[in-house]
Amino acid sequence: MTGGVLGLGLAGLALAAGRNFLPADLPLTSQITLNWTVASFALLLALLTGVLCGLTPGFVALRTNVNDSLKEGARSGSASSAHTRLRSGLVVAEIAIALILLCASGLLLRSYLNMSEVDLGFRPDHVTTAAYTLSNKEYPSQARIDSFNHQVLLRLSQLPGVPSVGSTSALPTQGDCCEFFVVDGYVDPGGPSQARGAHSEISGNFFRAMGIPLRRGRYFTDDDNANTQLVVIVNQEFAEHYWPNQNPIGKHMHIGNPKSRAPWMTVVGEVANVKVYGPDTGTAAEFYQPVAQVDKDLGGPFSSNDMWGNSGNIVVRSTLPPEQMENSVRAVVRSIDPQLPLAQVQTMEQVVSQSEAPRRFNTVIISSFALAAVLLAVLGIYSVIAFSVASRVQEMAIRMALGSQRADIVRLILASGLKLAAIGAILGLAGAAAASSVLRSFLFHVSPFDPVVMALTAMAVFVLALAASALPALRAASVNPIQALREQ
Repeated sequence: MTGGVLGLGLAGLALAAGRNFLPADLPLTSQITLNWTVASFALLLALLTGVLCGLTPGFVALRTNVNDSLKEGARSGSASSAHTRLRSGLVVAEIAIALILLCASGLLLRSYLNMSEVDLGFRPDHVTTAAYTLSNKEYPSQARIDSFNHQVLLRLSQLPGVPSVGSTSALPTQGDCCEFFVVDGYVDPGGPSQARGAHSEISGNFFRAMGIPLRRGRYFTDDDNANTQLVVIVNQEFAEHYWPNQNPIGKHMHIGNPKSRAPWMTVVGEVANVKVYGPDTGTAAEFYQPVAQVDKDLGGPFSSNDMWGNSGNIVVRSTLPPEQMENSVRAVVRSIDPQLPLAQVQTMEQVVSQSEAPRRFNTVIISSFALAAVLLAVLGIYSVIAFSVASRVQEMAIRMALGSQRADIVRLILASGLKLAAIGAILGLAGAAAASSVLRSFLFHVSPFDPVVMALTAMAVFVLALAASALPALRAASVNPIQALREQ
């Protein structure tokens, strides 16, 4: 009962602190509370555990031979041996489970570290972003939308410490839609109408603001408007896939399927690959259009027919502190349209962090379980070894009386703990290998049989077993043989 009540209290504290680690896109996070049905079940489970753990020695006690137990120096050898095997078996199981969870935690941690080292294709530092949505009522025409976009970018670019500013329909690492297109002279082996790629509509100095390097050709300029030749910029993946070993500059493509009458666009630039869908995803073929050239019949720069509506994301690269830049962006937009709210005003580093949140969440959860399991395993090893030492005081006294050194006693006790750890580690590694198929889909650039993780977790188990056995071993070595034999 005491452990159950204490556990519920800790669960409440963990819930209050754990909300900060939940992924931003996890629904209904505000409604996650300590459910009393679940809490009652957990408390009942704690009570049931106490009853079951009390019944086992109780039934064994019923079979105790009174005469043998009362004889001086007698030992219920079979019962003691059975108890020892049961306790040791439970500890071995704890160690095996702890090692499995430690392996999973280590693999997820390595995956997270690998993801944090991925080249995103852009520089998220010193970039402030802000999302907005223009209402159809306040901005019914394309001219109104163009005017707003132009004023925002112009005024932000005039701020001190702002070398470049732009806007985009989709921020890197947050892309979630594709566009069909046709490449002139390319026959898709999957059949017609199968070519799809990530698509962004941009304006201003978006590439410079995001730090996306130019590989070939040029960036968009103010001359790329509705009255000039339609142009497009593709990324490296796009160019290598559809024009292998060729210069993509001057090539042609259009949006839609082969039967559509969409106008052809000319490739004027090739930029570096950007992680469109997140750091842990593959590189996608992507192309960019200037906002000024998007077909006006589609509803303006951010098409009302696609998921963005009249929406966009402002990106500002600056040398100012993030908080100051966020306030400046709000002030500029408010000076143009006092009624327009800005959403998700944040740094690009925060945007990237949000895309990493699901993997970080999985890592934190599994690591928490692993630490709890390790704690139980350490306590189990300590309990078994301490009980063994207490029941073998006479044996230790006789050993020392016969010439054993205290160091020999310490090694003997430590060997008992390490033996349990070795058996548990072998079973745990086998269990981790069996669970590899489940973990594979959660890993990023890490093998589920990673030898480094396996070796480190096994070493950690042995070190913890050694530490848990150290105190009982020192206690056994400090036994006074004359006093212990006299008491026996």
